[in-house]
Amino acid sequence: MCPRNSPGRTYRRREEPLRLASHIDEESGQAYTPRMDHEILPEIRSRRSRRTYLPEPIPEAAVERILDAGCSAPSGANQQPWHMIVVDAPETKRDIRVACERADVTFHENAPAEVRRWMTEHSITTDKPFLTDAPVLIAVFYDPKAPYALHSVWIAVGFMLLQATREGLGSLPYTPSGASVKALLDVPDRLQLAAILPIGFSRDTTRQSRKPPPETQSWNRYGVSHKPVTL
Repeated sequence: MCPRNSPGRTYRRREEPLRLASHIDEESGQAYTPRMDHEILPEIRSRRSRRTYLPEPIPEAAVERILDAGCSAPSGANQQPWHMIVVDAPETKRDIRVACERADVTFHENAPAEVRRWMTEHSITTDKPFLTDAPVLIAVFYDPKAPYALHSVWIAVGFMLLQATREGLGSLPYTPSGASVKALLDVPDRLQLAAILPIGFSRDTTRQSRKPPPETQSWNRYGVSHKPVTL
């Protein structure tokens, strides 16, 4: 949780490093002290959604780390309601693309006029070449009966996107518009698809703008832009 200002309170810059309690790594059992360098992770700053990919294979170990990152996410009541399926078979990726594009055609045809206009302005079409161009897809499913399942699975997706960025790979949280892909992957009926993440080295290096803080952040009351005072 970020600190908040209240009347009469200021936050002073420390003159010595903040001492943090050691944590225990669950796998190694070794204690470690988290970094405190007053910067957010560079992967958070640099991550962007990528839709074009190079036809280069990616290391299997990198994919495994991305999966591990997702499975390390917090979840409601620690139910970990997700199941990720890695797809690298070209014929399966092709079938997934066909199913998603077919569903997107229906979605575009039935979308409200303002939504169709927005998609046109942003060059969003029913063509999804990234589903076959990316060397790997990760289909992320979840159990909707688990507590806070949808919230939990999207935290896991966020962790996976950040780890992909750390691996030097591009990705995209693609949400098919009602595409039927469960049968293609032998997924049980009880699970629902949250997103498909294409993973690969990206052709796209463009940067996207972010909204300024006053449009997305407030302190204590909506619309109140106020930062902590640093002395």
